[in-house]
Amino acid sequence: MDEEFDNEPLDTILTLPSGLNAAQLSRACREAALEFVDSSKRWGKPELSMWLSGTYAELTKHAVKVDEEEQGHTGMWPIPLLKDIDVRLIDRIMTSARTEIFETLQTLATEGAASFVLKALISGSVVRCEDARNEPTWAPGQATRLADRVLSLFATDYLSQPGEYEALFVCVECETVMFDAAVKARNVCPNHALPSVGAGGMPRLTLPYPGMGA
Repeated sequence: MDEEFDNEPLDTILTLPSGLNAAQLSRACREAALEFVDSSKRWGKPELSMWLSGTYAELTKHAVKVDEEEQGHTGMWPIPLLKDIDVRLIDRIMTSARTEIFETLQTLATEGAASFVLKALISGSVVRCEDARNEPTWAPGQATRLADRVLSLFATDYLSQPGEYEALFVCVECETVMFDAAVKARNVCPNHALPSVGAGGMPRLTLPYPGMGA
């Protein structure tokens, strides 16, 4: 998929600040997306607000157009508005977003289907840019839906290093998301390794994890 877009002329709408290269931005996007995936089940409004106004805003600020900055329109949910939203609605929004994100990642992990990346490019939630060395790369842009915001971070990372997504593993039981080729090959989440009793009555882990000394 990345080769298809590499053959197109680059319409540079922004340049990343000096000291921030494509690899660093890609890694930061993955870490931020995984933070949401791993932690949002325990979040309420304060935690979501902090993630949106801190981690997410820090990554998307590079793609905010100058005229929008001048007018104060950053595409973010204003924090006062977020505070006014009923907590039950916030819970439903996060639950719905997590479901969509996990289903999308599961499809990518099992079928290699990355249609969400194309959707992000078309919608503008991922944009082409250049780093300080004039090398073409990608940056997360603006999105309205919470699921699209998180998926845009994964899409940015995917476009920069698609090969790493061959090791993507998603556990449908505990909703663990990780990048580990060995775990994916075994197709068993480490959280579900079953204890058993070995020689001398000492507990050990059953397959797919070998016992001590194997």
